[in-house]
Amino acid sequence: MYLSLAFGLIPYTLFLFVIVNTPSVNDITVPAVITVIDSSFLLPVLLFAFVLVLLYYVWHLRKQIIHINRTGKEKMDTRLNIINNISQEMRTPLNAIIGFSEQLSYTALDYNQRELLGTVENAAGMLMQIQQNIQELGWLQKGKLHLDTYPFSPYKIFDTVTAKLSSRAHNKHLMFEVSCEGEQQLEVSGDGERLSRILFCLVENAIKYTDTGSVHCYMQVEKLVSGDVQVNIRISDTGSGITQERLPFIFDQYMYNRTSAAGVLHGAGLGLALVRALVELHDGQLIVESTPGKGSCFSCSLSYRGLPPPQTIVVTQQEVSQMTGQFMKDRYILVADDQEMNLILMEKILTRWQCRFDKAPDGVAAYELFVCNNYDMVLLDLQMPRMTGVEVVKRIREDKEPAKARVPVLALTADTTMPGNREFIDAGFDDYLLKPFREKEIYNVIIRHLRPLPVINVPR
Repeated sequence: MYLSLAFGLIPYTLFLFVIVNTPSVNDITVPAVITVIDSSFLLPVLLFAFVLVLLYYVWHLRKQIIHINRTGKEKMDTRLNIINNISQEMRTPLNAIIGFSEQLSYTALDYNQRELLGTVENAAGMLMQIQQNIQELGWLQKGKLHLDTYPFSPYKIFDTVTAKLSSRAHNKHLMFEVSCEGEQQLEVSGDGERLSRILFCLVENAIKYTDTGSVHCYMQVEKLVSGDVQVNIRISDTGSGITQERLPFIFDQYMYNRTSAAGVLHGAGLGLALVRALVELHDGQLIVESTPGKGSCFSCSLSYRGLPPPQTIVVTQQEVSQMTGQFMKDRYILVADDQEMNLILMEKILTRWQCRFDKAPDGVAAYELFVCNNYDMVLLDLQMPRMTGVEVVKRIREDKEPAKARVPVLALTADTTMPGNREFIDAGFDDYLLKPFREKEIYNVIIRHLRPLPVINVPR
């Protein structure tokens, strides 16, 4: 309506302006009805029409921008979904690679074979880190990544991460220096896994871009007067450094931030972007100082709520004996998974533990086996054909025999988008384990839910 009015007024006012200002020709007088219109009236009308046209243009431009943003967001969401789906699919073959490599390490291997196996394990570990970085960046962009809260020791996490990466530094003949100040027994409440990820990415990044010299890892755990604990982290290296031109962009995703001395690009460009996002989730700031040719230093400070000193728990000899393979001997386990490689891996693990077990390729077969046998534990994959793991556990909990209905059931899943522990328990599971996992991890989860076997006294 406004557009029609604007375009209608423009020619009309121009026509009046021409008529009014046209001089008389051949003594022909202009009609009085027209001459009464003063030319000064035309300027506001033209201005009003121009404003209307300008408003329409702004409205139309805004509409186009909204459409472009909506289309761009849809494309971004589609890209994130594709990347997340790919990262999810990576977990199943990674479970096989990591699991079978671990089982192979228990066999008799010569030096060259163990060296090759170590290379495979390192490559699998790198793939796992990339998968986790992709997954968490996707959660961050969707606003779904939040910090958990539970007790942990910053020193133990620092020690674990540096010990895990020290071999990479030594393989490059680098001096790997580790120092920690503060109370090593201090425990805090926060997200220890995210702290581990921050440390791992920063230390790995320093080793990656340092060809000669050293990498220094420093952490200070400081208890404040308020009772909070501040963890100060500083990771420095003598690597290639970062130019001033590149420095503002080093936290961009998919940006190759540095090259080694040989000019080789490394990494997927995700680590530092994730580190900065995780540090900001802690209300901290990641600071970088770098000199090309001399090295770089990354530092940040994270705050946690301090906890009282942990009580020392004396482990009895009986508890130690339960951590051995004897605790699992002769247990009867049901394993259900639609991936053949996962069933073979579990077969190798359970055989090492001297367990009896049955395997099922889908949910229906798993439930049929459960009905016909008395198991000590059931391990269920969630996404199975014919009947999902959630449907199977619901039927188990509805069994007429109380003892069978109470059998421990664990969920095994590669889906990182699944809900937390509370939702699994509400569905009927006793616990869950995320693929890929190592033998020690699944062992620790299983023994938490298995009752000790009755001791049979054999008369002498």
